[in-house]
Amino acid sequence: MASLGIVLSLLPLQVIGTSILAIGGIVSAIEAWKTERKKSIVILVFIVSMIALTFVI
Repeated sequence: MASLGIVLSLLPLQVIGTSILAIGGIVSAIEAWKTERKKSIVILVFIVSMIALTFVI
């Protein structure tokens, strides 16, 4: 959704897509934290970088 918002230049769609991405990343990181801490840190870094790239581009 965030990519579609960028292509169509629709900020609300971009914000909704980024919010879904952030929620999914946080939940994934929490689930990964229970089993493997390094993997959860990688997930968090990936999600933060994707959110930053979504609003920079």
